[in-house]
Amino acid sequence: MKVLGITGRNRDAAAALAVDGRVVSAATEDSFARVARIGYDLTGGFPSGAVKACLDAAALQLSDVDEIVAVDESAAGVPADLSAEALAKAEALAKAGRAGATLRTIDAVEADANQAAMSAPDLAFVVVCSAQPPALAVFDRRASGARGRTDVPGAAGLVDGARALSEALGVDPHDPFASLDRLSLGAEPEFQSEIATALRWNGDALELQPEQLLAAARRVAGEHAGGLSDARSLNARVGHARRAIAASFTAELAGVVAHVADRARGTRPSAPIGVGGPAFANPRFNTELERLLGRSPSFAAVPEPFGRALGAAAGAQPGSGDGSLALGPAFSEEEIKRTLDNCRLDYVYEPDWSRLLSRVSRMLAQGKVVAWFQGAMAFGPRAMGTRSILCDPSNRYARQNLNEYLRHVPLDEPLPVAMAPSQADRCLSTAASSAQRVVDVEVRPECRESLAAALDWRQAIRLHGVSEKHAPRLVELLELHYANTGTPGLIEANLAGPGEPVACTPRDAVRTVYSSAIDALVIGRFLLMKDYWLLRALDQ
Repeated sequence: MKVLGITGRNRDAAAALAVDGRVVSAATEDSFARVARIGYDLTGGFPSGAVKACLDAAALQLSDVDEIVAVDESAAGVPADLSAEALAKAEALAKAGRAGATLRTIDAVEADANQAAMSAPDLAFVVVCSAQPPALAVFDRRASGARGRTDVPGAAGLVDGARALSEALGVDPHDPFASLDRLSLGAEPEFQSEIATALRWNGDALELQPEQLLAAARRVAGEHAGGLSDARSLNARVGHARRAIAASFTAELAGVVAHVADRARGTRPSAPIGVGGPAFANPRFNTELERLLGRSPSFAAVPEPFGRALGAAAGAQPGSGDGSLALGPAFSEEEIKRTLDNCRLDYVYEPDWSRLLSRVSRMLAQGKVVAWFQGAMAFGPRAMGTRSILCDPSNRYARQNLNEYLRHVPLDEPLPVAMAPSQADRCLSTAASSAQRVVDVEVRPECRESLAAALDWRQAIRLHGVSEKHAPRLVELLELHYANTGTPGLIEANLAGPGEPVACTPRDAVRTVYSSAIDALVIGRFLLMKDYWLLRALDQ
């Protein structure tokens, strides 16, 4: 049985292909349209680029697909086969030439639950939290598939309140959980008790009125309440109040979700639980949730909306796939060489992989910013070791080089760190339990100097888990770099320009490198540097 899952009609379009319940390929549409987070409504009513990439990776044709499952994101709890959104998708798919295939839709929240269920075979429950569509739901895995669904009343009011608070604080209300999570940087949840008076969990439902939440925010801001929406304000007290209110809301939201998870477990407090949905793409929220639950849940591999394609394709199969997210396009050395020659670029080809890694480690130790393009492209919007920008965090200028000159984000924006697996337990205050999740983890004092550029105000790093299953070459580099320099991890950002999707092809990588402040590109076994003489000097 070959099932093609697609998602993202309005934005975040993606496709995934499963064969007999096992995901074999997946890709995002923006990798091919080169417009970040594009929806397939803007690409002809079908994510053609992503679908073609999935089929090519599996050596299949569209005519080989038995079923197409489209994610219906119209509203939580609405039967997908009755919604206008579902009918529009089916019509678009038929026009794409697959009228003979079985067409059906799946609710977005169920797709999130399916993907979370794939993370571990023994999950008892799955909790889904989403702002698009608004939902907070528990799926009992002991029921058939992930269909034992219980929606928590009040989820729509929670999202409405978060959107109202986002607008009041001057941030984007489209994805309020993510906006508030980002705004919370640099502040502690000092007003959590005040937020809790507006956001209440009574044991069975959420009780929240947006007006109450806004009133609580104005009350704690006091005389500065009128300036909360001014994101550019130079008033230090206004800035602090905005961040602290956002941090307090995020912490309280994590508390609510933890209550829901504990209630689902009931008399089985040790029952394994999974979590999925876009809310779990937010590092501050994940960090607070892990602290409250005590035992780390199993996180969906790609909690962002792109990941719904995985849940649509694989259904509720536990442990679908081999744990690797390297599910996208891959390029041979011949294809890479053809691109580099066509671009008239000077390069060095290094057939000895260990020698190439040693040269890369030396460049990183010298403070160079290195683009890393290896193997099949990992699925999702986060850097996962296959299309990355790497930098040594012990370098004093690393934060300026990446945030100011490359990413064009505020200087204090957290820099994700990929940690050498052998060093995680030694350097971090808590165990790195999942290769997929992104959380903030405190660094032990003896390791802080070597990770100085990536530390935040709490002496923590934003841990970007890396798995040997989907990024074995990066794991080799991390271990070698530690052995050579004593630096236990590397800053890892997406190989992309500001506001651009992640580089997919060799040509995308070349364009990104030569239009930015990146010093070198390692693409397959080819090494390129902007400094021609230094490239040759290192060729030894």
